[in-house]
Amino acid sequence: MILPKAFIDSLDGCVGFNEASFVQAHELSPAISIRKNPFKVVDNTVLFKEFNAGNVPWCLHGQYLKERPRFTLDPLLHAGAYYVQEASSMFLYHVVENILAEQKNLKVLDLCASPGGKSTLFASMKQFDLVLSNEIISTRLPALNENIVKWGSSKSLISNNDPKDFQALGEIFDAVLVDAPCSGSGLFRKDPSALGEWSANHVDFCAVRQQRILHDAMAVLKPGGHLIYSTCSYSREENEGNIDFLLDSGMLTSVKVDIPAEWGIVQTASDRKGGIGYRFYPDQLQGEGFFCSIFQKTSSSDVHFRNPSNHIMHQYKNTGELQDWVDTNQLHVFEEDGILLGLNESIAESRSFFKQHLRLRKSGVKLGASMKKGFVPDHELALSDLVSSDQRRMDLSKKEALQFLRKEEVEIGEMSDGICLVTYQNLPIGWSKIIRNRLKNNYPVSWRILLQGD
Repeated sequence: MILPKAFIDSLDGCVGFNEASFVQAHELSPAISIRKNPFKVVDNTVLFKEFNAGNVPWCLHGQYLKERPRFTLDPLLHAGAYYVQEASSMFLYHVVENILAEQKNLKVLDLCASPGGKSTLFASMKQFDLVLSNEIISTRLPALNENIVKWGSSKSLISNNDPKDFQALGEIFDAVLVDAPCSGSGLFRKDPSALGEWSANHVDFCAVRQQRILHDAMAVLKPGGHLIYSTCSYSREENEGNIDFLLDSGMLTSVKVDIPAEWGIVQTASDRKGGIGYRFYPDQLQGEGFFCSIFQKTSSSDVHFRNPSNHIMHQYKNTGELQDWVDTNQLHVFEEDGILLGLNESIAESRSFFKQHLRLRKSGVKLGASMKKGFVPDHELALSDLVSSDQRRMDLSKKEALQFLRKEEVEIGEMSDGICLVTYQNLPIGWSKIIRNRLKNNYPVSWRILLQGD
């Protein structure tokens, strides 16, 4: 990999930058890492044991792998047991644990969310009871939705809005993440094609776009709340320069987090305001280029908090038919366009409030439909934390699970007719209907895997 001279020259003076070791690191393959789902625990898998190359130090659930397996052919990926995520991005776990500690019942907005890695990370943390994942580009919504559905958290919602649209909500979020679109120089090792797109002009364009997004993000953050800003760029204009932009608002203060020196993360400061940021270099740690800075809001913006309590959706009355399918404890069930949806009772008001002002693309877990012949469960329910543990299950071998995920025929023994929850290593991967000892595969057609092999 030949790094452009203009790019290398632009990093001169960046704290922690060492040209020789930086260039050498870009001749090596990037580290492979995954983040395990703490609510879908499977420890006896080959991926988690034989491929294990150590833990990601700044994330409790992060794990390095010795080599890159064929993830598509692992049914556990489709069950949501883990997410393939770059290790540096998992630093947000340490940030939340450090600045929010024992806080609970918080609402977080991931303003630039697709494909969903950081949103699923937040959904795994005890501090948050609502995670709103926003993506402005409609073509990126399917990947975001699929990853969040597979993760299975009933605290997750998805919206499709421009950042400016959120000002209609007022100061409602306890935390906002802006993982901003950037010039992408931190991912050159993973995506060498990005080299051809890098230029000083593109960096300047990204910095201005990031400032517009950050301006809108500040407006929906509660006083006392935290703004987390991150990029996968090395450029000062997109990183330290935007720290100064945020501090110039007069509404934020810079927040420092405790970081062990042995992690290899470099602390930096902005030129004018001295705001703190954290740089990740691939020659100093196992991870790709990343930047993160944390702020706390100290004063109110012009758009104040609006109480969502006047926006209550009606509870579905006939919940008795769901008893065998759904864990209805503390669950709010409602009907929308003929589909029953459920979400935690604690966030029902907020969801209804968001629905008044945003284009919600996922506004609860799709439970299924109430039909004349009985309840028909949805695929989202199978993968979610709401599915009843009393459901009849059929655990498949890896070969059988891959057949199921390809929507191929799966041979089964004698089983009574009816709907069955299909699992792999006891984790649900979908629904099937047994008819005269034959399996009718209800896995979503658009999600089926096409890659052959085992």
